[in-house]
Amino acid sequence: MLRAICILLVLSAASLAQTPLPELKGGRVVAGPGHYRHDGELRIQGKVTLRHLDLDLRGPIRVASSSTFELDDVHLTVSDPPGAQHGISGLDCEGPAKIVIRNSTMAPAGGAHPMWRVRGDLQVDNFQTVNSEFHLDHVTAALHQLKIFELEISHASQVEGDGLELVFLSTHSSDDDHLEFADVPADKPFSKRLALGSDAAADLTNARVEMFLLYVHGHAQAELSRMGRVQLAMFPECKGTLRLPQGHVGSDQQPVVVPEPSVSDCGFRFTLKDVNVDTWDVYAGGSADLTFLDSRIDELNADDQAKITVRDSVIYADWLGTAGRAQLKIENSTVGALSLAKERPDLATSEIHLGGQSHSVFSGVRFDCGIVAKDQATAEINDMTAPPKYVRQSGKAAVHVGHSGVKDNSKGSHTCRNFA
Repeated sequence: MLRAICILLVLSAASLAQTPLPELKGGRVVAGPGHYRHDGELRIQGKVTLRHLDLDLRGPIRVASSSTFELDDVHLTVSDPPGAQHGISGLDCEGPAKIVIRNSTMAPAGGAHPMWRVRGDLQVDNFQTVNSEFHLDHVTAALHQLKIFELEISHASQVEGDGLELVFLSTHSSDDDHLEFADVPADKPFSKRLALGSDAAADLTNARVEMFLLYVHGHAQAELSRMGRVQLAMFPECKGTLRLPQGHVGSDQQPVVVPEPSVSDCGFRFTLKDVNVDTWDVYAGGSADLTFLDSRIDELNADDQAKITVRDSVIYADWLGTAGRAQLKIENSTVGALSLAKERPDLATSEIHLGGQSHSVFSGVRFDCGIVAKDQATAEINDMTAPPKYVRQSGKAAVHVGHSGVKDNSKGSHTCRNFA
């Protein structure tokens, strides 16, 4: 009892030592040293500067159009409100704004994954982050000594970068892009000017990238040659059968084309020549009706009226979700990747999310993650070779599990099933 009281006193003292941030409007400068805390949305309006302080941020940042937000020697700890959506505690610009960051850090607490969606002007001089993302949309950026999990450069953004350390360098195509990428190594310093998707470009010096991630939209075409490690993403609304290859794929003499000719009516194309393919992402919508065979998929999403079948494959389920009236069928495959989280920290969030009025069937599946079902989603699990870590249901969702070792703990409209 005495020990518990001491712990409570220490935590209370730490909480009292944190100063609430004042309202951040035009001309406001908050200077430390000091420990500050903000709960809920942090709104930036006009020119705001934070300097020489630690900030415990428990909610999103929203930057008003034409504002300037400066961080100078600021150390951010970011956490999500209880029950919040993944990545909610990020930053969003309502319109073009100016973001300036110097000699600062950002790290998540709990399951937070800060995503900063920036428009306008971005200047960085030494920003070290953990498990965080920048997504640039019509941005002019000068980035020096940036360490971040993902840097997306798209939508006419123009970037000069020096000393970048990235897990993912990503870009989104336009619907009709014809893109070519070559000679981007994996986890080795390189300097190169890259013409990226949707009229974006980057001039990189001494950059280190673990994986290049390309999102292809519409009927865009992309040719990749001599790429160290890539993840490839598609947004299909088409019909057909696809095999998504993994490992070293294609050569100059024998390129591999995905989708293969005559197996689908999909308009997009990936042409691979000596490319090390790690995984694929599939975000299906509309009236897509697709079957994937012998594939390794990182993220899989089915929405609208999409019908997706996956057989004899591995799905990491970094994000696996259904919505709308989508139908998902997975057979003789592994779903989830929690056992790989020590090697790939991004897979620590591996989970199946079933929503809307979707219906899913899992047959002969080895699960390596849990299932969260909501709304009016329904699912059937048959002949599993390893059970899901858990099944959580809310609303009118129903997951029917053909397994005799289910322990059912129910409270009200929420059901949580744990498997022995």
